[in-house]
Amino acid sequence: MAIQTTSPARPRPRAASSGPSRLALSVALLVIACLVLGPLLILLRTALTPPDTFPLDGWEFTFDNFRTILASSELPTLLLNTAVYAFGSIIIGLVMAAWLAWLVERTDMPGRTFIRIALFTWMAVPPVILGFGWILLINPGNGILNALWSFFTGEAGPLTIYSMWALIFITGVSVTPTAFVMIGGLFRNMDPQLETAGFVHGGGRWAVARRIVIPLLMPGLLSVAIYVFIAVVQAFELPLIVGLTARIPVLSTRIYLLSTPDVGVPNYGLSAAFGILLLMIACLLMLLYFRVIGAGEKYKVVTGKAFHPRRVHLGPWAVPAFALSAVLVFLMVMPLLVLFWTSFLRFYELPTFDALTRMSLDTYREVLGRTAVRSAILNTVILVFASSIATMALASVVSWLATRGQGWLARALDVMSFSPMAIPPIVMAMAILLLYLRTPLYGSVMILIIGHITIYLAFATRTMSSALVQLHKELSDAAMVCGAGWWTTLRRIVLPLVWPQLLNGWIWVLAHSARDLTIPLLLMTNKNMVMSTVMWTLWDVPDLPGAAALSTLLVLALLLIVVPIQLWIARASERR
Repeated sequence: MAIQTTSPARPRPRAASSGPSRLALSVALLVIACLVLGPLLILLRTALTPPDTFPLDGWEFTFDNFRTILASSELPTLLLNTAVYAFGSIIIGLVMAAWLAWLVERTDMPGRTFIRIALFTWMAVPPVILGFGWILLINPGNGILNALWSFFTGEAGPLTIYSMWALIFITGVSVTPTAFVMIGGLFRNMDPQLETAGFVHGGGRWAVARRIVIPLLMPGLLSVAIYVFIAVVQAFELPLIVGLTARIPVLSTRIYLLSTPDVGVPNYGLSAAFGILLLMIACLLMLLYFRVIGAGEKYKVVTGKAFHPRRVHLGPWAVPAFALSAVLVFLMVMPLLVLFWTSFLRFYELPTFDALTRMSLDTYREVLGRTAVRSAILNTVILVFASSIATMALASVVSWLATRGQGWLARALDVMSFSPMAIPPIVMAMAILLLYLRTPLYGSVMILIIGHITIYLAFATRTMSSALVQLHKELSDAAMVCGAGWWTTLRRIVLPLVWPQLLNGWIWVLAHSARDLTIPLLLMTNKNMVMSTVMWTLWDVPDLPGAAALSTLLVLALLLIVVPIQLWIARASERR
């Protein structure tokens, strides 16, 4: 009888874990907590310090700063102004954005591509530059539009920049491109068969719009409205440029004035208390935003069944629709045209044939010849490239760890990385100022880089997370089986697959870092001035042609970077 020999059973090899280790998750969570929670804890500590004391002087705690705010007669005015400003701005911005989005996405209007490109690229224009341009347009004394009114009617122009309504209108125009991008997706992804079914059952255009289209769009429109409302509540540049002269205080400018007064000692305690108040309002709005997003799940109508968007035939209304859309775009371009005109003059003058003969490049030569301006340009280059590269590198690692990790560490990392979205930039700038006030980082470009990494991390992580969740887990599993660690997998496999989103996020952070005034202005010293703070200083002198020349150079530089890369990404994606 044959004897069958069997080798002893060997234990099965343990499957390689494709997720990141707890150590990697813990280190990433610690880094994000230091960036986000560290400044906020110092902000809270400062708000609890006794009045007329500097941050971290002693360990005494008091609620006197909050009592002063609640008992102040200016608090109702600040809250009312902030609410009126935000509500008015989103009404104008949403109406303009919805109109343009419907024409571009759902009709056969000619020139749709031009309108879309113009609105996408317009997001690279700094709000501070828009404020400068609108002041030159509708200033009561020498505004161009008021001068034209006087020329044709012989009466004084009726427009004024220094009013709440002007501030609302300018802000509404400035948020239109962002709202257009968000609303455009709602129109683009709505199945036209639903409208067709309504027409088949005897509904007219108004009945179908009221019973089908508007209810389907309402959750999305409401979420966009809340998002824009949050952005306007947190806005700082336009309320600073227009609101201070018009004596229209809002919460963001009040925080700035308390921390950097023209005369006297900064009141950091009261400024920090106002910052906590604004932070609480922003957090409540963010909770409302997420609640609306969650409620919108039941309105999803785009499924695996394919559909082809049906465009409305405008017929004879096509040309008037494009003309009106072009007028709205021109309305947004007007401030840049005024600054472009002013930059070629030695002194600000109204556009006339006589002034045309005095146009030259002397202002550009003079501005670029200043040592402070050249230093600011160098600091700007360092700031925008360092902050954008560091932000996207950190966001890529954090998003990968959060999406591939498991347990409470991964969830905490995801929530912590998104939390800066609820923190107003002026509040974060104030918190960073208090944290690094007595360190060697204060007054350096590095503190500006840290500030931009912190406030732009939320957008960067959302951009990368939305791309990473589309990658199947088996890609990382295969890499791990072949012996690759999580870092090698991220670098060699994942990032090459999501490079369009990575590049898009990098461009967004770079453009917003260059256009930002909040962080550089609140943390400004003679050593870390950038182009936005130099423009503000020149405007405040006032050196209007110098500020206009720098504004023109900054806009051209941003457009030369953003537009070609966006076109290259679009063509590369189509080839793929």
